[in-house]
Amino acid sequence: RSVDIGAVAAESLPDVSGMTFDNALSRKERISRFLQTVKNPYCFCIGGVGVKIEFAESGPSLQDKLTDFLLRQRSGL
Repeated sequence: RSVDIGAVAAESLPDVSGMTFDNALSRKERISRFLQTVKNPYCFCIGGVGVKIEFAESGPSLQDKLTDFLLRQRSGL
C-alpha cells in the first residue's frame, strides 16, 4: 500500500514496542500473533514513532524479514 507515514498519527497505529513473544509457540504461530496485533505489517508504531516498511522487488521477502526480526527479538538484539 502507498501510505504517507508522515500523514499518519503515530497514536493511531498499533505500538509493538512492548510486544513479547512466547518462545513455546512455533515460529509460524509467533508470526501469526504478530500479524494479528499489527494488522498491517508494513505500517505500525514503535515507542510513539510511526514506522513504514518497504521492500525492493528483488530483495528478501516479508516473511524472511519478519523471521529475522523475531529471532533478533528473542536473542535480545
